[in-house]
Amino acid sequence: MNIEKLKNYSNFIKIEHTVFALPFALSAYLIVIQEINFNAFKLVLIIIALISARTYGMAINRIIDKDIDSINPRTKMRELVTKKVSNNGALLLVVLALLTFYLSLIGLERITLLLSPIVIGIFTIYPLAKRFTFMSHYILGLVYLIAPPAVEISLTGNYSLTTLILGFAGFFWVSGFDIIYSILDIDFDRENNLHSIPSKFGVAASKVISWISHFFTILLISYIGILEGLGLIFWIGCTILLGLFIKEHLLILKINKKNVNKAFFDMNARISFLILLTFSLSTLI
Repeated sequence: MNIEKLKNYSNFIKIEHTVFALPFALSAYLIVIQEINFNAFKLVLIIIALISARTYGMAINRIIDKDIDSINPRTKMRELVTKKVSNNGALLLVVLALLTFYLSLIGLERITLLLSPIVIGIFTIYPLAKRFTFMSHYILGLVYLIAPPAVEISLTGNYSLTTLILGFAGFFWVSGFDIIYSILDIDFDRENNLHSIPSKFGVAASKVISWISHFFTILLISYIGILEGLGLIFWIGCTILLGLFIKEHLLILKINKKNVNKAFFDMNARISFLILLTFSLSTLI
């Protein structure tokens, strides 16, 4: 496979957005290893499982949405539509991602393998959801709700209140920024009978709903600090996190493609990095 083809497949699954998938799951790992021995091999397996599951999710999303993407001005240049990635290539990637995902689970607690179809099911349902419900953003959020408890289950066979709360924080974070991003498609969705919070309630209400979701994220992460008795570093991180969320929502006071993309990509990349950094410093120092 040449460099150009690798680049096409990388763009196809938006490999750079993997940063959004890791912070809550790895933060859960940092919390869990306070009670159990560190195991580098299992950490690698967890990271592989996360990346391969996300790769499956992105690929199946593009495959299911190909017809919609081909008529949406924002997405008509996606790789599957322009044939930079073939249908067979996309399907092969789906199979390889699933195979890698399940192989990575073999080295973890057996219950992880038994529960894994839930994750794959949600990833598969999400791209279909906008065809029948405006709550599709929160269906995507379910993947991130599951991730932190799943990490603990994969290591111990059980989950705690802390990782469950961290999962809900991820749920509200991802759902909130998915609402922001879908504002770009509000007219297209209305014209094509596709459902989203922006297309149903309008831009102003969507901003409020997104902010409420992100406020819950901050509250839940703060509650973890209380539950775990985390120190000053954690609370400094939470304060900066609040500032980043405020900046993100100030950006979308004026809705245009540049501002939405900056809020979605730049600000959320910073937020995800800060969350992982805060938990890292708070648990390891």
